[in-house]
Amino acid sequence: MNKINQTNGQGLVLSKNVLGALLEDSTISDEGLQKICDRLPELHRGKKAFGRKNSQTTSTLMSLTMIADSPYRQMKQCLSQIDAKRNALIEAHFNIKKDEVRIKRYDKGDDELDKVEAEHIRATMYEVRTSAENAMKEIGMFQDIYDQIRTSHNIPVDWDEEDFEAQEIPHALRMCFRQAIQNIMSSGRVSISTVEYWEQFGVHPIVGEKLTRDYLSSIEAECNENKLPSVVSMHKFLDHMVETFKDEHKHSLTRIGVDSLVNHQYAYKKAYKDKQGANSNGNQ
Repeated sequence: MNKINQTNGQGLVLSKNVLGALLEDSTISDEGLQKICDRLPELHRGKKAFGRKNSQTTSTLMSLTMIADSPYRQMKQCLSQIDAKRNALIEAHFNIKKDEVRIKRYDKGDDELDKVEAEHIRATMYEVRTSAENAMKEIGMFQDIYDQIRTSHNIPVDWDEEDFEAQEIPHALRMCFRQAIQNIMSSGRVSISTVEYWEQFGVHPIVGEKLTRDYLSSIEAECNENKLPSVVSMHKFLDHMVETFKDEHKHSLTRIGVDSLVNHQYAYKKAYKDKQGANSNGNQ
């Protein structure tokens, strides 16, 4: 029986001996097969570079930008990614421990199949460890992004749920007007979901559509003059929409019969906020 080897921590090394049974009737020449095997180590090096699901560029500029229009939302997405990778590492940790136990059991057996099973597990354990290393790299990447977002927006280290909720209205307004821009550019009309989105946050759909079309017309006019505005122009438009409609959601609250968006009694708050709230209640 061919012994399955591990070389340089790269798991199963595909060699002519190992592949012999698989490629018994192959038309690949010995020289060609050896050439392929000799170049396989590049796979292990390349996988370490390309091992992530997304590149750092994609994760930073596409995933975070498209999902969120608020630094708190972007930070939330970072924590969600970190949590997913952390859970995967925990799962991998216990899978490795189980595999180590299985290997010991198989090694004690006299059956030749047991030996093959043990070697198979050893080979696959390398892939698990490679994935774990890539997961740790992604955790570090998202931790750095999280810290940079928090610092650049002057968000305190001990931000809480109330801080997050305070940015939800601006986030929603930017998202619904961005969605309107996408609707008009893709189909020439505003979708029903965007109309509902506007109404939920107190923006009259006709007004929202007019403002969006006016903005797109102004950009088209600039392009016709070869001015070619940057995306900063759109960001300024979205920020202006926030300033224009930031209090309009109160009309929707009145219609629903609710006096506030957040029940502060049940929100996660900083310790000093809880203390201030207790003092104010005691002084009443």
